[in-house]
Amino acid sequence: MRHSKTPKTGLSRDLSYILIGDEFAVPFIEVTHEHGTYFVPKYAEHRPASRAILKGGLYEPQTHDLVDKIMQKKSGSMIHAGTFFGDMLPTFARSCTAIVYAFEPVLENYVLAKACIQKNKLENVFLQNAGLSQKTSISHINTGIEGQTHLGGASQLSDEGQIVGLMTIDSLDLDDVVIIQLDVEGHELAALKGARATIERTSPIVMIEDNEQACNAFLEELGYSHIRNIPGLGIWTRPVDQAIIEGIIPHREILSSAR
Repeated sequence: MRHSKTPKTGLSRDLSYILIGDEFAVPFIEVTHEHGTYFVPKYAEHRPASRAILKGGLYEPQTHDLVDKIMQKKSGSMIHAGTFFGDMLPTFARSCTAIVYAFEPVLENYVLAKACIQKNKLENVFLQNAGLSQKTSISHINTGIEGQTHLGGASQLSDEGQIVGLMTIDSLDLDDVVIIQLDVEGHELAALKGARATIERTSPIVMIEDNEQACNAFLEELGYSHIRNIPGLGIWTRPVDQAIIEGIIPHREILSSAR
């Protein structure tokens, strides 16, 4: 398990900053455009995903397009981890032919993603306030230092911060997973290890942010090959699905992203 280390220059932010008097407060900006209605967190409006939504666009549009085109060719559910405030949920839900299983460990992000689901009437989204790992356990999520900028979508599992539950993809016992899409700030390998049985059973297309290539050996062991890159994600498949990805993305593209 890869955890971030909280700098010693201050205390990790806890939930007290959103517990104001007898109210639970999560400041947000509500925005509606052609893609849906979103509740963008004011504490993270500086993040690229927030800026894209506030400008009327989508963050990493190639990801939205790829999910849609895969789902036109393969029917089933998908795993979406690193949900943030739900910036990808409306399009994923519309594209997915079954259920979008979404995971967001930061409580305030989860609340806003839940509001997004309700406002857009996304009845095929299963959202959990949890992180994904290789076993069921308890950890902490570091959202930044008290009094400083909230890390938003860059929050990481840590030794300090909000207490959060971790679960495995295998615990869902799914038999129709078409896509596993992970952007979990360096915790991708642990999440994949917790999905070994699901991967072996359903052969999903795997879309992961893995700039350090920590997942290569594990995926290759399971019969996967790295087929393409899009901004923010590397695309891995077993041979049976390679032609699908090559048909959608005919040329290799550069991997770069920062949520």
